[in-house]
Formats: sequence, structure tokens, C-alpha cells
Amino acid sequence: MMILVENLNYVVDKELNVYESVDILIKKENEKTKIVIGKNLLEKENLNKKDLKIIDGKNKCAMPGLTNTHTHIPMTLLRGIADDMILQNWLNDKIWPNEAKLTKEDVYYGSFLGGLEMLRFGITSFNEMYFFSEEILGATKEIGLKGVISFPIIDFGTPESKDLNKLLKMAEKFIKKHKDEKIVKPAIAPHAPYTCSKETYTTCKEIADEYNTLLHTHISETRYEVVEMENNIKMRPIEYLENIGVLDSNVIGAHCVWITKDEVKKLAKHNVKVSHCPGSNMKLASGGVMPLVEMLNEGVKVSIGTDGPASNNNLDILEEMKITALLHKAHRWDPTVGDIDTVLKMAFDSEILGFENNDIVLLDLNAPHLRPVNNIKSNIVYSANGNDVDTVIVNGRVLLENKKFIFGDKFLNNIYKKIGKIKEKFN
Repeated sequence: MMILVENLNYVVDKELNVYESVDILIKKENEKTKIVIGKNLLEKENLNKKDLKIIDGKNKCAMPGLTNTHTHIPMTLLRGIADDMILQNWLNDKIWPNEAKLTKEDVYYGSFLGGLEMLRFGITSFNEMYFFSEEILGATKEIGLKGVISFPIIDFGTPESKDLNKLLKMAEKFIKKHKDEKIVKPAIAPHAPYTCSKETYTTCKEIADEYNTLLHTHISETRYEVVEMENNIKMRPIEYLENIGVLDSNVIGAHCVWITKDEVKKLAKHNVKVSHCPGSNMKLASGGVMPLVEMLNEGVKVSIGTDGPASNNNLDILEEMKITALLHKAHRWDPTVGDIDTVLKMAFDSEILGFENNDIVLLDLNAPHLRPVNNIKSNIVYSANGNDVDTVIVNGRVLLENKKFIFGDKFLNNIYKKIGKIKEKFN
């Protein structure tokens, strides 16, 4: 069934054009979602109301679906368990010991909760890295979101297996199984240069290349890991990854905080994509600031990620857009840096994950903090937050309407009860 959103106050499209007092028609053509923007579309398109789902767009702004290019959604389970800690202590003392207690079922429910949180905040596509990938993929499909689900690899193992060779075989099997899926894409995720050997990285790259998938990894998140590599092998992480043949156009590097201008040029040379996670970096006091200006000047494709809910502590990309803009203005002493259009492009970029962005998010403008509207794009970046999302349409399906999920309250309450039981495991 086609969807008609009538009488919208504003529409911002993925090219950042702004329309006022228009309708949006969402229809399927040859299994692809097509968006039509215009006035009086019911008459102009000669539509029959019986063939339509009609949504009232009064006092609303429509925009493309948001994209979260680096996260660990099952870590909703660990939200609030390890705040105000140094990263290495955060990982070694709190996160990894408690993650070891998680089962497949736990990760499924944590993924479902994370997926609902993203949907509620207008995120329609995301890039994931966490163990028990099969359960994450299943939850993603059930909700109806678009996701790249990366199978994680760490040399010392994950809760799925302590045997590295077994993990690599499991990753390849997972990718082979799901490589032809439509709304989810499998990928592989060697954790980071300080947790994966050269052999691990090159094997992961071979798998990614063979099956035409993304390789998702953490790069230069902290000064500590960079200095350790320099001391041990006389190379910084990006130089090292280039040296072993990993840097390529199918790589998404998360964080990239502690990198030099020369490293930025290496990322551009190899067409590596970067996921910027300013909220998490600031909370974990990574210390540096990702060189956004240099990256954009060199042509590096930069998008926005939240990181996991244990280090952010939410999955709100609208909030992350404002953080991105403010962080770089403050860091550079330049209010023109991180401008509205730059940040919106970063947040709308689902193509970085291989998904066409024909999803629609409606923001409710009936709130004091969103009035008046002198510049609707400014209101989105600097004034809105995830709770202003009213309706979300993914792949031509309404998944959230009037701020309510398509799942009933009974189902949601069951999810929340499961989450409550899981958290009793942690210390």
C-alpha cells in the first residue's frame, strides 16, 4: 500500500533542499521505494484513497531516515554499569567481565531494545559490531530496520568462542548465509589493531573482499593505543593497517581520534570511510578530537555513530549531530566549522553502508523548543532531539506512528521484563 503524508509544514530531502507546505507520496516500484514531493499529490497523482495509508503532516517536518554508522546495540544491557572510567579500565574491569556472562538470548533481547531505541529516535539504518551476530540480525529483521551486522573478531576470543580459527570460520559462515539478504547485510569486524594480529586482519580482509562485504574496525580511539603501537612496532595504527594491506574502500574505521594529517591523507588515498563518535569519545575522555576539517578537505567520507549505549549512553543521532557541530567549533575556535549542512549530510548518509536512503522520518514541531522556525535545518541540528520523532517509515513500511511502535504494549512489556532479569547478572 502507498503512503501519503499530507499537509507537511516542511520537508528536507537528502540533497538538503527545503520544501514548505507540501505532501510526500511513498510508493514501491520494482521492489524499490520511490519518494514523490509536491503539492496536492492526491489530485495530481490521480490517487484513490482506498489504495493509500494517509498520514496527517500538519505541524510536522519530514526528513530522510538517520544513519548510525558505529554502534554495539546489545550494550543497552550494560547502560549505566560503567560510567566515569578510563577506557582500558572500563573494558578490562567492567565491560569484558560482564559481557562474558551474556547468552545468545540475552543479546537478542538487548538487540531488540537497542533497535527499538534507534527506531524511536529516527534511525533507519545502522552499522553494528557485537558478538552473537545471528541474534542481532534476527532482531533487526523483526523490527524492520536496515542494518550492516558485523561478526566481531578478537584474537583472545569472544563469548561465542575462545578459538580464533573457529571464530573466523563462524564469521565466514555467517556472511555466506546472509550475503543475499535485502534489508540486512553481513560484514566482518576485527576489533582493533591492539586486539587483532596482522594475520587476523589480513584474513578478515580476504573474507570481506571475497564476499564483497564491509570490514568494520576501531582505529586510533585513544592516545594510549597509538603510543603503544609506536613503542612496539614503530608504526601508528593507520600506517600499520596500510602496511599490511587492510586500508581500502570497503573499510569503515570507527573513531579515528588520534591521527595525524599524514594519516588523514592515507585514509583519503584508500577511500576508507570514517564513523565519527564524538559523544562517546568525550565521555571516555579520549582526549583528542577527530580532525573533521582535514578529513573533509581531503575528501574522506565521514558519517556519525553513537558507539554503544554503555559509553554514550543513548543511541540518539539527533543529539549526536549537535554534539558534532559544537565539539568542532569549540576545538577549532571557529563557529563556521561543523556547519548545519555538513552535519546533516553526515547523518543522512546511509549509502556509506550500501543502503539507498528512501526512508522518511517525521518530526513533531508542536514543542516550544522547535518554535519559531526561522531555519528548519537549524532546528533539526541545534534544537531537536530523538524524542521529537513522531513517525518513521522504513522501506515503505510505517514502523512508528504518533510516537508509538507497531508492536503492542504487551510485547514491549515482555521485552522490558526480560531486560530486567538480565541485568541481575551484572556487578
